[in-house]
Amino acid sequence: MLGDVIAMETKNLQNLVLKHFDFLRQDYGFEHEKKSNSYKKNDFTIEVEHENGELNIIFKETKGKELFFVDIMTTLTGEEFLYPAHFSSWILSMGDVDSRLAYDAKLMKEYCNLLFHEDLKILKLLA
Repeated sequence: MLGDVIAMETKNLQNLVLKHFDFLRQDYGFEHEKKSNSYKKNDFTIEVEHENGELNIIFKETKGKELFFVDIMTTLTGEEFLYPAHFSSWILSMGDVDSRLAYDAKLMKEYCNLLFHEDLKILKLLA
């Protein structure tokens, strides 16, 4: 029974990642990797992880450097990035995941255009 619930949530997360982040494939040439809820282009991977009530978007370089989306947003905006108060600090339900991924995708589209059109060179500067 617990295994069924975990499998269902994994599938739901995969669907939500596709729903909100497939613009990375369509607009920026990333390849979608279903098994890890990630998108890859050149030496970089953008991965969505949902574990223990935390939802993270992680930018990874093949050489081992990792940056969390909130850290990238802090750098791009020039001030500490905080989620609006209406978002819970614990992301437990798939509804919460859906809302946060929608918000993160909107921010990514708004602020990260430079990252994606410059072959992610700026990410090397941020790391």
